[in-house]
Amino acid sequence: MDMLRVWPIICQFGIGAVLCFVGIWGGLRGRYLDLKIAEDRRLLIILIAGFLLMLAVVCIFTFLAPGWASGDSL
Repeated sequence: MDMLRVWPIICQFGIGAVLCFVGIWGGLRGRYLDLKIAEDRRLLIILIAGFLLMLAVVCIFTFLAPGWASGDSL
């Protein structure tokens, strides 16, 4: 595995995950977010799902897409 492709993803999404966790923790601690409210739970699910979806898209285009130019299959 080419680590020159892996490290940017680890840095971007690792730091992003830490910042996302700090923001969620601060929102819960400051009572801005309340897990008893359905809208707040839905917001947290959307944030986490969006983060994971973006991670998946970046991984697809980083590891699979370069092979598509040379005719490799999925």
